[in-house]
Amino acid sequence: MSPILKNATGVAYPSGAAPASGVYLPYSVNPITHQNTFTGGGIYVQGDATVKLSPLASSTSGEVYTIVQNGVTTTVTINPTATGAGTTTIQTGSGPVTTINGVPTMIDSTTGAVDENATMLYVNGNITSLTGPGEYQPAINSGVALTVTAAQNVTVTGDIRYAAEPVTTANNQLVAGQPQPADTLIPANNSGQVLGIFTATGDIQMNNSQSDGNLEIDASIAMISQGGTGGWVNVGPHINTLNVVGGRIANQAKAGNTTTRNIYYDRRFSQGNFAPPWYPSTTVQASSTSTSAFQPPTVQRLQWFFKSSY
Repeated sequence: MSPILKNATGVAYPSGAAPASGVYLPYSVNPITHQNTFTGGGIYVQGDATVKLSPLASSTSGEVYTIVQNGVTTTVTINPTATGAGTTTIQTGSGPVTTINGVPTMIDSTTGAVDENATMLYVNGNITSLTGPGEYQPAINSGVALTVTAAQNVTVTGDIRYAAEPVTTANNQLVAGQPQPADTLIPANNSGQVLGIFTATGDIQMNNSQSDGNLEIDASIAMISQGGTGGWVNVGPHINTLNVVGGRIANQAKAGNTTTRNIYYDRRFSQGNFAPPWYPSTTVQASSTSTSAFQPPTVQRLQWFFKSSY
């Protein structure tokens, strides 16, 4: 990682033992012009951290990542609509702001072509708090494709909402002027916005800090690995109403401690070509499943048991 990753001040990731903490981006520096160029797909965080996701106010598809480790705040701002190929900035504490030409992208491994602007935020440790800017406020901007993943647990502590919901979340909600049932696609709200939250070795936990006890997570949530024990579990206070817009995939079912839980499936996932970037896929083994044709039972009436009319 040392030749590729650098922190906000341009210091490379150590070639020896891993540091205790730090936020790193993949970018190169031109030795003549000293121009920085983004060369990868996301943000690497070494060690436990809290993460806040916020839309960039000046961009319809920009996103701000506020990462805190041991009281030190690093802010990464990704703006695909800036001049040229977009810009990424990184700043730690009150230090200098480093500007990098380009934004995180997903690259086709065969052709080398850019598939899309997309971001992975990887924490090599625990995400001790994952949240948006506040309850009922949008956290994921329109057009943002993001997967948040960690080596261990991910703990959601507050609302993480799309700027525009891709499906209806109430019966008789109007879509193109017509009332529709809950979980109906809203084509006008589909800007490619998508969030995945994933861990292969831990749990995705809820520790809701919002005063009214309600919580909304707009994301596909996966806690899976071969032979794993990952699950979705509430480790905090009781949740009154939990809304999820996306989906849930787990190795094990675990305690939710919730009065009302609504899971609205993001039906864009069912179209076969849409998912959070770099998201894991699953294969269901059917070796122990009987594939023989179902034979319905036959019924033959032999006699009436009661023959009188009363």
